[in-house]
Amino acid sequence: MKIAAIIGEFNPFHNGHRLIIQRAHELGADRVIVLMSGDFVQRGLPAITDSHTRAHMALLGGADAILWYPARFSSSSAESFASHAVDILNGLGCVDMLVFGSESGDLSRMSALADILADEPEDYRQKLREGLKAGLSFPKARAEAIPEYADLISSPNNILGVEYLKALKRTGSKIKPFTCVREGSSYLDDSTLGALSSAASVRRALAQGNHFPGLEIAVPKDCLDVLRKDLGIYGVTNENDFSLLLAERLWQVGEPFLLTKFADVTEDLANTIFKKRGMFLNFDDFADRCVSKSLTKTHVYRAFLHIVLDVQKNSLLDGARLTQVLGFRKESTDVISKIQTCAEIPVIMNPPAEKDRLPDAERKLFEDELRISSLYEMVRAQKVGRPVRNVLTKELIKV
Repeated sequence: MKIAAIIGEFNPFHNGHRLIIQRAHELGADRVIVLMSGDFVQRGLPAITDSHTRAHMALLGGADAILWYPARFSSSSAESFASHAVDILNGLGCVDMLVFGSESGDLSRMSALADILADEPEDYRQKLREGLKAGLSFPKARAEAIPEYADLISSPNNILGVEYLKALKRTGSKIKPFTCVREGSSYLDDSTLGALSSAASVRRALAQGNHFPGLEIAVPKDCLDVLRKDLGIYGVTNENDFSLLLAERLWQVGEPFLLTKFADVTEDLANTIFKKRGMFLNFDDFADRCVSKSLTKTHVYRAFLHIVLDVQKNSLLDGARLTQVLGFRKESTDVISKIQTCAEIPVIMNPPAEKDRLPDAERKLFEDELRISSLYEMVRAQKVGRPVRNVLTKELIKV
């Protein structure tokens, strides 16, 4: 049995995601598993709906099994996001292929760039230092350091793809990479809806109240039914739902340096936050106020999210590796059996029964992730006046 893995957020699942699952099968995969971000995503924002709803959609869309990617890693920089994800896939011990979408579709060129970024030759490092010293953000400084690849590192899916390749090289992984050209509207194009709309387009339509039937052309029908049910109860979750939590955290600290314990909070950003916190209106507005020449809004979003979630710099948790099966297709139980047989890292199937038997670092990571997921559930439940669901006892999804 040949197993392909996809790393994704599916925020929410749409036709483009279904297409990449189909492409994985066309490339020879017998089973396709997805390592999916939990309740928070790589741009430093909450997912529009919870991980179980998105996992259910993905299973209906053709995935054979959905594995959970911890928020500590899924809300980190592209390099960290890719590195930890590849470590988890390596730890499963049975993944043969990693399939990802990219704007370029040129695996050879992306691999050549990954070699440069992995080895960091001296001329590259010197140019990068010069750019950073001039006050450029890291993405801009890197693009100027390797202008011949600037087009590759200016598009989000290319960036992640290169980081996947770099991580595979770094670990000497046996997993073989494949990339598919991303079809339809750009990830950054959130203005239109079509058969192959970006997730940003779908989220924009949802935020504007264009829930249905406008999305029927962009999201598979069965998947849309699941999304409709959840949004009908909780509505769309967004960053500003966490504004009061962020404000409370920011006003707790008495000195700027106390903010630097949180992941992605630099000394400069801590000083900016401390200086401007009296102007706080909401999560998104304050991010705009804290953006600088050297810090992108996405970086600021991630820093804010880590302050809200109390994600601190912690080498013990950063070194832990585990995942959880969120759901699978009933005809695909063989892939679950394969994972359970081959995995060299904990793969949780029954959290209440298994969490206390985890190794120390993994147990602490899992407990922290339960706290983070519970906070997500509390925020969206409070928003609509509903009881909070116990994330520990959410049922395994089977379709």
